[in-house]
Amino acid sequence: MAGKAKSEKLPAPLSLRERNRLRTRRELLDAALEVFAESGYGLATVENIAARAGASKVTLYTYFPQGREELFRELYDEVNQEMIEKVSAIYDEDGDHRARILAVTEALMEIGQRPLIGRLYSIDDPALDVALNPVRGHASRVCADLMASDLAAARKSGAVKTKASTMAIAELLVGAMRTALSDVVQEQVAPADMLAAMDALVSDL
Repeated sequence: MAGKAKSEKLPAPLSLRERNRLRTRRELLDAALEVFAESGYGLATVENIAARAGASKVTLYTYFPQGREELFRELYDEVNQEMIEKVSAIYDEDGDHRARILAVTEALMEIGQRPLIGRLYSIDDPALDVALNPVRGHASRVCADLMASDLAAARKSGAVKTKASTMAIAELLVGAMRTALSDVVQEQVAPADMLAAMDALVSDL
């Protein structure tokens, strides 16, 4: 076993060119995040994003051939993946259904309080439908499936009394969380108030 471990090769370090490409790509994404958060999707332009990154349009299209559509989709999916990881970790831990739902709500509210990310993740623009079709709803689907399974187990144990569809309940809760995210981003409601409201919703299931 020791000999086998010694024979395993570590991944080759990235070349300077590869590191530079990754840095440029990240700089374009970060610039796009700022522009989208400030202007929304409809008013954001490739020219503005490239200028914010200190790059040319040619450079931007080299990295993101579909332009702002691809940039927005990738940024949105980064948040999706972060949320999926957080929610999966929550449901991997011991706890009751109520505590888990509140933890998921809190995780989403934390994202909503980030000035740039929160605004990006809460943008609702019909022009985004095509851009986001491949990634929209991924995190919501994971949340709803995990909640529904957890609620079903809680009902089986007697902790949940309602006979309503656990999937329907989960879908409604996720929808409420998404609305809460938008309200928190717009500073219409405090995150603590949203958590208290969610607690009230799930306490009598």
